[in-house]
Amino acid sequence: MDSKIDPKQLLNQAMTEAPKKVAGRDPQKLKAVAQQFEAVFIQQMFKEMRNTIPEDGLIERGNADAIYTQLQDAEAAKVMAQQGGIGLADLMLQQLLDEDAE
Repeated sequence: MDSKIDPKQLLNQAMTEAPKKVAGRDPQKLKAVAQQFEAVFIQQMFKEMRNTIPEDGLIERGNADAIYTQLQDAEAAKVMAQQGGIGLADLMLQQLLDEDAE
């Protein structure tokens, strides 16, 4: 199952939307960007986990199934990141805000 959603493109988009290194960065914007990054990370984890599941051949799976699964994983990763995720966004936010304090 080849990914139709390019994680590199999503990461580049999140990084270009990230505030530049300026004193007094908006914590809300930083949090949003950190959550976007975490969502991309979680989606990539889902993709790699699905790659470990062998195809049983009982039901033929086509291109539409692959696209639906990718979209489902993307939305699940986004919701998961917004609800706390795996803590990656919180750690990134904490480090970025600590850089501002210095």
